[in-house]
Amino acid sequence: MAFTVCVHHNTGEYRGQYPAGTRLSDILSDAGLVAPHPCGGHGKCGKCAVRVVGEVSPMTETERDALRGAGYPTDGSYRLSCLAEAIGNLTLYYNTIDASLQGVVQGFCKEFSIDPPRLGNGIGMAVDIGTTTVAAYLYDLTNGKRLAETCVENPQKVHGADVISRVGHALTGGGEQLKQEIEECLGDLERELSQRAGVQAPGTVVAVGNTAMLHLLTGTDVSPLAAAPFILKRSFGEWENDRYYPPCISAYVGADMTAAILSSGMCEHPNKTSLLIDVGTNGEMALFHRGELTTCSTAAGPAFEGAGISCGSMAVPGAVSEVWAEDGHIAYRTIEDRPPVGLCGTGLIDAAAVLLELGLMEDSGFMETDAVLGESGLVLTRADIRQLQLAKAAIRAGIDTLLADRGLTYTDVDVLYLAGGFGSYLHPGSCAAIGMIRRELIDKIEVLGNAAGQGASMMLLSREEMSRAEEIARSATTLELSTSGVFMEKYVDGMLFGI
Repeated sequence: MAFTVCVHHNTGEYRGQYPAGTRLSDILSDAGLVAPHPCGGHGKCGKCAVRVVGEVSPMTETERDALRGAGYPTDGSYRLSCLAEAIGNLTLYYNTIDASLQGVVQGFCKEFSIDPPRLGNGIGMAVDIGTTTVAAYLYDLTNGKRLAETCVENPQKVHGADVISRVGHALTGGGEQLKQEIEECLGDLERELSQRAGVQAPGTVVAVGNTAMLHLLTGTDVSPLAAAPFILKRSFGEWENDRYYPPCISAYVGADMTAAILSSGMCEHPNKTSLLIDVGTNGEMALFHRGELTTCSTAAGPAFEGAGISCGSMAVPGAVSEVWAEDGHIAYRTIEDRPPVGLCGTGLIDAAAVLLELGLMEDSGFMETDAVLGESGLVLTRADIRQLQLAKAAIRAGIDTLLADRGLTYTDVDVLYLAGGFGSYLHPGSCAAIGMIRRELIDKIEVLGNAAGQGASMMLLSREEMSRAEEIARSATTLELSTSGVFMEKYVDGMLFGI
């Protein structure tokens, strides 16, 4: 027997007939909606909660705990879409996320000459496939003019917020599904941007992403990424039909980092010591010193994206993005000044800095009670602080280890490039206050914006820059942090706030 399910969301309505036992996440998917599943759909994070009216399967204790931890009521009005099943007529209420607010962020970019490696039909697209979002840029290849741009959520998020979760899904038979999901996303982006600009669909595409994202996109075996010694069978730097995949540097330093290094121009200044950090789930870094380029990747986890944080949120309207102390109290600002819906990554770092400033949190991260963030009503728990400690310690330890490997100190660094949409909105003072970066670096920061997307654009528009990117990947060496005693020592030290 089939039941009627209606889905109301902020961009429309969907109705369908479903048999008893259909998971709510599958219904949302049919409605064209993607609920976040940072935990990989195991009912642990509570991020896929949806408001329900009607008949659903009984709530388990696992689901109840996850809802409570994520701040949702446990009276049955909200259910986890990854666990709950329809057993009768049902109405779901779900608000979609506008990912266009993040990912397409412009910053510094070096100058370059327009000379496309492939002209095709004169229209090209550069795309940055991030773990969280996918940013796309449409160009007129004859003159280098940008015609349109956008950013959407990566549809693969339903299989987990991090690379490891998706690699695991691919290894258990989900590889073709992951490939299809990202291919459909790219097709949608091509159609949307070309229609918006009133031009043909792009005849040439340059796609960057971390190593795992490119493996999943191309259907390449991901098993080398899942276990030591992480030796790649395919590092890309090749064309497939009219699509170019720039070279990856190593298993966990991908083509997105190659593109970011290219965009910064850091390797073209041999007399400067430059450090580049893409602060995000993977925490990729590069150090250029005396003509040598060293890279590494540190698993910061998804806390900076709001995942794994009980009141966490992506950078959407209503997300608390700034927190500060005012007359001894906690003040805040939300994106677009909307009512608070959660705490995004920049707000999380600010909040920790304020808790330290007000004496509500010790350097160890200890709090006597969970912290209420002013009149927002949002609660930052002790478990949330622990997640932030793990993430910021990974970034700090990566920086410390890179510098130690070359015998350098923080004073030796001439410029610190911050890349990525998240990195563009970081408040350096807060980062220094919690000890994620040292205060000596604050005045040396240059914001690159979405450097990976910009680097992909440069390769799309210039054969010289494409060749330069290939040389960057060839010349770079990778510091393996998982076997580094220095990294482990620095990681433990980095758990403390304010050092």
